[in-house]
Amino acid sequence: MRRCIWIIPACGGLLFSGIGKALPLYESDLVSLHINGYLTAHQINIDGNTELIDGASRLSLKLETPAYDQWNVGFFLEWGLLAVSPDQEIVISGDQQAESGEIADPLYIRHGNAFAQHDFWGDFRVGKQWSVYYDIAYITDWYNVSGALASGAFALGGDGGVTGTGRADAALTWRKRWKGFGGEFQIGLQYAAHAGKLDYMVQDARGPDTLLVCPTDDCEYGISRGASLTYTVDIGDGLFLGTAYNRVNLDLFTEDGMLFDISDPAFPVLIRDDEEINESGNDFAFIGGIAYGKGPLEEGLYAAFNWHRSHNNEIAPPNSTMGVLNFFNAIGSESYVSWTWGALNCYSIYGGHNLLKSYDDDEFEEGLVTGDKYRLAKYFLGFNYKWNSHVRLYIEGGIDDSNRVAESSGDFIAAGVRVDI
Repeated sequence: MRRCIWIIPACGGLLFSGIGKALPLYESDLVSLHINGYLTAHQINIDGNTELIDGASRLSLKLETPAYDQWNVGFFLEWGLLAVSPDQEIVISGDQQAESGEIADPLYIRHGNAFAQHDFWGDFRVGKQWSVYYDIAYITDWYNVSGALASGAFALGGDGGVTGTGRADAALTWRKRWKGFGGEFQIGLQYAAHAGKLDYMVQDARGPDTLLVCPTDDCEYGISRGASLTYTVDIGDGLFLGTAYNRVNLDLFTEDGMLFDISDPAFPVLIRDDEEINESGNDFAFIGGIAYGKGPLEEGLYAAFNWHRSHNNEIAPPNSTMGVLNFFNAIGSESYVSWTWGALNCYSIYGGHNLLKSYDDDEFEEGLVTGDKYRLAKYFLGFNYKWNSHVRLYIEGGIDDSNRVAESSGDFIAAGVRVDI
């Protein structure tokens, strides 16, 4: 009986405020400034090795000001935090990842955008932000420790910024909602005209001891475009349906390619610097998703599934291929299911999977050094306890059934805490 008396007041706050609710720093008739975020860390054991590491901790600021004719204008800034173990190298979650080169930084940018919102004209944003592709991919991205590895959102081992599928870089987006047919529709459009640099290095077909490299300024990602459509139906606790498509140009043309002799990998020797490279193409990804329920870790059942198909949107580990790029075409799927119960919805059990495989890419699969395809497969099970409106405790485990090409992290078990602002 004493245990029940302790739990009830601890969870009572959940009835009146949601986890992660923004706190006002300043409010007036002209402007409001809010802070949001959380700190999370877990003790994790991966194949017998135990470490205390950061989760996807973050801190954000949002400023809003009313403008002409019912427009709401402002900016949103969010930083990722590595506070517990800033020099960690373990990354087993797509959403935790930063841009290439930032992953070891104790403080790195996750979002930085300005917005203008209107009930009729919709939501306009410019800057680094959640992509319209993520409007569908997010439905399975709710694990405390791992996940978000097979939806195509966090592409190329980063945060999906340069491809425009995750936290899109330098993007202009527009989203508009309207009601109809017993639910609510949302359309999203996205455009980015930036050029992200592309490190093009490929084992040359002329022999195992040659490496062809494109100059940094010549090979790049160009214009990207995306679109999404979602439909939330008023059936039971809510049914969500959505689909999205993203495409980005790959400019891989140069007449100044550098050919190296790598007989001694520690001392590569430049053979010539006038090799022609012409591998220009496209990187595209398509996703479809369905979800049912009030939301993850909310009362009752929440179940979500997405499936994606992509071309040149995924990348195998370095040196895993011979004579071809390590970009590959893929199919992937993710699921997330939670069941939440108790008088005050304190307890949740959750689980699901991430599965990503190379698909319809004979050249890539024939060029693999080991194995005949890329296959990443993870299965998750966890328990979440909401201590109060700002603190949750969790245990999460994962079984890794990936092949050698995927070079995944291995089985894990983790216990952690998340503290929300």
